[in-house]
Amino acid sequence: MNYEPAELDDEALSKLREYEQQLSQAAGFPVVLVAYSDDPEE
Repeated sequence: MNYEPAELDDEALSKLREYEQQLSQAAGFPVVLVAYSDDPEE
């Protein structure tokens, strides 16, 4: 499968960053979330 970075609107990007902060605080180390969309041609 081929994955392309997802095109997120401002609200979705804000939520993603919020989740990163929450997970980083809980884990005690930086957590980075990556949003990909599935390429239906693969």
